[in-house]
Formats: sequence, structure tokens, C-alpha cells
Amino acid sequence: MRAYGLKRVFLQRMIPVVLCMCGVSSVFAQIDRDRSHKIYTDPVFTQYMNGMQTINPAYAGMWEKVGVQVFTRRYFMGQEGAPLMTAASWYKPVKNDNNGIGLNINNEHIGYENKLTIAADYSYQVRLDWKTDLRLGLKVGIINYDNLLTRYDLDWGTDEPDQAFATDVHQHLMLKWGVGALVYTREYYIGLSIPQIISNKFRSDIANFSSLADVRYCYLLGGYFFGRQRQIRFKPTLLVKGAVGEPIVADLAANWLFWDQFWVGAMYRTNNTAALLTQFVMMKNIRFGYAMEFPFGREIFKYQLQTHEIRVVYEFDFYRRPYTRKQYF
Repeated sequence: MRAYGLKRVFLQRMIPVVLCMCGVSSVFAQIDRDRSHKIYTDPVFTQYMNGMQTINPAYAGMWEKVGVQVFTRRYFMGQEGAPLMTAASWYKPVKNDNNGIGLNINNEHIGYENKLTIAADYSYQVRLDWKTDLRLGLKVGIINYDNLLTRYDLDWGTDEPDQAFATDVHQHLMLKWGVGALVYTREYYIGLSIPQIISNKFRSDIANFSSLADVRYCYLLGGYFFGRQRQIRFKPTLLVKGAVGEPIVADLAANWLFWDQFWVGAMYRTNNTAALLTQFVMMKNIRFGYAMEFPFGREIFKYQLQTHEIRVVYEFDFYRRPYTRKQYF
């Protein structure tokens, strides 16, 4: 009874804090939107439903295994200077699985522009009833941003250099922190997160020109798992991303699992993007996933600008204990 009393107090204090952060971040996002004309957001992968730690720190250490996952995402194959995104995550449960820790390293590269993010995650789990759990998470880290503007080959038909490209941009050790919450059972999960609460401004050294900024996006995600005792199982998922002053984007996905070994699915994104997904489970502790995105707007589709994404997961069996929960999300 004492433990449940402490948990009740914890919920009463932490849930209002998370909701307050959502509201405050939306207000600040509108202010920053008025000051910058270009924005940066946290990376969201097509296979997010199989590893949500990048956008929701509450997911860190959720399952009973220690693991490492690596994402790589190449946009617009065949185009020179196309964006390349890579990410690596480490996660571990601690103290009877009620706590979890993790580490994320994300790198975004576009032309001569590079953004490196290193963040640590902490999560705490509270039992709501005999089958429902709540996890609350905190993300803290740093951001390094570099844009080598002087390397761009510009020809404006004049001998005068463009002052906007006269100086390289180097800004390091900018603060990043975010929050997240996740309610789940063996059949479904619902999550809410703001992975970047602080809005960093990226400015050049001489002109002091604000070229872009982080926007506080809020992520709402959920999924349901059908047919837990069958050889063929079905998992629909939803991800909604939004911020004040920015269009809301939703991902609708449907995945099927065959004999607990092979996933196949499809995804539709409301900005006229579709994707095909697959994942293989190998040797019980290795998972390999692949996704291909393609736009279907009339003007873009004719160029066949697909985006390819690869995900590899390796989990360590340090504790050698029988796992009672299978990882379906």
C-alpha cells in the first residue's frame, strides 16, 4: 500500500508538469516561428513504430533487454548533396525494470550542412493497474551545428561576394532537453512527447543572421496489436506531429507479423508520401529492417526520388533470464 501511495503522489506531481511543458512549448514555438524562416526538427524514421526512443525518451529501457539499434536514412537517391540521416541508440533497464536509461546519437547531413545531436534518456515506470503501465521520460543532451557556407560554388553574375555566404557557421554545445510519456499494455500503447523543448538559434559569426531554428514539435503516437496467440498478427499504428504555426503531419501504418519472425507493412503520410516496410527477426537477438519511401505528387513522382532506410538492432542477453514479454512495439 505504501508503494502505491508513493506512485500516486508521483503521478499527481509529474503529469501536470508534462502537460504544462506541452502548453509552454507551443507558446514559445509561435514566438520563434516569427523570428526564423527555416526550421530544424528531430529526426523521425519511417520505422519509428519499432524503436520510438529517438522521439520519446519514455521508451528507453522499456523491455527486459540491453540493446543497440542503428538507423540510416538516405533521401532522394541519385541526387547529389541529398540529405543523409544516421542515428544510433543504446538502451538498458535498471532496478527491476522500473527505470530505464539510454543514449542517442543523431547526425543529419545536407550538402555542407551538418547537425550532430548527443542525448541521454531516463525513464521511470509506474504500474496503473494489473495490466497497464505508465512510463515518463526525460531527454537531455547537446547539439553541434556546422554549415560550411564558403564551400558553396556560387555564381550570381557579379564580382561582389554574397555576404550571406562569406562566413562559415560553427555553433557547438547548444542545449537539448525534452520530455515524454507512454501508457501501454500487452495489446496497445499511447505516447506523447516533446523531444526538443529549447529552441536553439543558428547564427553566423559576422552577420548575426538567424538562418534557422529548432521548433518544438509535439508527437502523439499509438498502436494496437491484434492476434497475440496467432501465427499471423496485425499491428496498426499512428503518429501525429504538430507545432504552432506548422502544418500537422500524420503517419498511418499497417504491419503484419508472420510466425514471430517476419514483418511486412505499408505506411501513408499526409504530405503525399507512401512507404513499404519489412523486418526480419534473426537468431532471437538480431533484427533487420528496411523501408522505402516514395512521393506520389504529380510533379515529384516522375523523378522517382525514393528515400531508403535501414535499421539494425542487436540485443544482449546479459542477465540470461526467461523473458515473459515479447517486444512487438
